[in-house]
Amino acid sequence: MKKRLNLLCACVLIGLLLSTSTVISLMVQSVSAGFKAGYESVEKGKDLNISDYKIVCTIPSDLFAETGSVTNLKNSSQASIKPIISLIEAPTTGSSLSRTANGITTLVSVIAGIFCLIQFFYLIRNINRGDIFSWKNVKFLRKLGVSLILLFICSFTTIMIGNYEAAQVLELKGCEYSNIFAFSEPTFILGFIALLVAEVFAVGLKMKEEQDLTI
Repeated sequence: MKKRLNLLCACVLIGLLLSTSTVISLMVQSVSAGFKAGYESVEKGKDLNISDYKIVCTIPSDLFAETGSVTNLKNSSQASIKPIISLIEAPTTGSSLSRTANGITTLVSVIAGIFCLIQFFYLIRNINRGDIFSWKNVKFLRKLGVSLILLFICSFTTIMIGNYEAAQVLELKGCEYSNIFAFSEPTFILGFIALLVAEVFAVGLKMKEEQDLTI
């Protein structure tokens, strides 16, 4: 029983890491590329020229319209694509408010992600010690759920700002900007599942305490 529980916990942890791996990878690549470009600019005395990319979420408005293409290196042909979540070059003047909001959401995402992993570690530790139905675990689950939902809010805010800024300078053929698809982010439903499990634990513990008092 304990081995099965540990296996399931490991699967949840792997799933959580995989669900955030894309965002983490993009952040690492962005920081690495920015550092490299800045170093070369100082070393070679060249002006720093970095393209302004936005994370946008789109849905096809016309499935038959050609919205974009990629190069097929196998035969050098162009293959049509229907972008959904994309990094798109959209040079904008961008207000200081939007830049500040993006900076805050990035910082909060990092903090929430680390906090989420810490709460999950504490939860697994207690389970391995045989301490499963306890108020400590209820608190850990609640904090885990809130941090996961906070991660989703940050991701949704980033896409919403990107869509808004890109829409000011770009009008896309065959597709339109949409914020709804961002709700497919797994952290959204995982957060509410964690809160639901926490409340189930809380109800069970209250019922147990009431039964102990009546005995």
